[in-house]
Amino acid sequence: MSRDRVPSDLAPWLLAYVAEQAQPDQVEAWVDRVFGAIVREMPEVEAVDGLLPTLRVTIREHWVAFLGDIAQPEQHFHLPEAARLLAVDIADRQLPLEALIRFYRIAQQEVWAYVSELISALPPADFDRADLLMYFWNRAGVWLDQSITESITAYQAARSKVLTGAAAQRYESVRSILAGELADPREASAALGGYPISVQHTAVVLSVGDAGQAGTLEPLAADLARRIGAANPLMVKPGGRQLWMWLGTRDAPDLSALASSLTAVDRRPEGVVVGVGSATPHIAGFVASHREAQGALRVTVPDTDRWLALYADVELPVLLGCSAEVDRFVGRQLGPLVGEEEAVQRIRETLTAYLDSGGSAEEAARALVVHRNTIRYRLAQAEEMLGRPVTRMDPQLAVALRHHQLFHAGRG
Repeated sequence: MSRDRVPSDLAPWLLAYVAEQAQPDQVEAWVDRVFGAIVREMPEVEAVDGLLPTLRVTIREHWVAFLGDIAQPEQHFHLPEAARLLAVDIADRQLPLEALIRFYRIAQQEVWAYVSELISALPPADFDRADLLMYFWNRAGVWLDQSITESITAYQAARSKVLTGAAAQRYESVRSILAGELADPREASAALGGYPISVQHTAVVLSVGDAGQAGTLEPLAADLARRIGAANPLMVKPGGRQLWMWLGTRDAPDLSALASSLTAVDRRPEGVVVGVGSATPHIAGFVASHREAQGALRVTVPDTDRWLALYADVELPVLLGCSAEVDRFVGRQLGPLVGEEEAVQRIRETLTAYLDSGGSAEEAARALVVHRNTIRYRLAQAEEMLGRPVTRMDPQLAVALRHHQLFHAGRG
């Protein structure tokens, strides 16, 4: 039997198979299978911002293209555009080539397992199952081998282009500093083109929902630096949807009015979020502030008044994270106050303002622009719902309210 041509006795079955598997629900089942296998084998990819959606699209386009080819008289491979973009994206992010190859190796294992299951489940047919097995494996093997070869070519071309620029060299230097590999302040400053190290560093991480809009982040970053009062910020493009920035200043800058000033001019792109670390000195501060900015980014919500987060404002919830244990703690503290009904939201908002103001109904009323009797009425409602007094300071209740606000409120 030819490795390439369709045996005549297999042709009717292949046509029926393609018609069935090309249905949207069948395609998505295959995508779920391969995507799930990759995430299980490579859990680290979940931490790469914006990579998983690109990976799903690539799996889908590969499978649809393979189905369209498998019943053809001769095999004609072409690398789907999503696969080429995935290879380029991985190169732009400075991720190793081995990660890209592992995607295909894991997919290959799933193909082999799938084919074995398919053959085993076949009812009696007018063709030899061994012929179908060999035909399927040959076609899939060629497809995967050529996919790997062309993806490597696309990766290497993009990687070569990235590495030629000064921006890439700066990113490599930043990555070395963050990894602790470049610890000498003078060497670090030289590697960063003269950016000062023995100052206060305020790190900023900007991210946008659509990777195609990443180019809009640089003007916003420059605006942030100008409003903070920092000259010559260090900007780094790590690839994907993010932009990293460090602001070197002699003294710690005042960040309190940052979000409101930018909201007023409404210059931020759609879908953008920003995390801002605290000002910390020297090379250790360069690293620590960046980690804080990444942490603050976790509690931002695009296109709302929570699009920008200062680490100093969200430090404790970010350090606690959002786990099953923390959620159980929040549930015990808030009880019926975890609901998303409008009345419950108002009570939570009032209780938060009351605790934030140190237990002053007057200050809470001013913050929420309501009468102090409204504050007292809502506090009474909160006490009735919780079954305990809230007019004394309760740190655990305050933490639970803040966690719910940052991680759960308005998110379903």
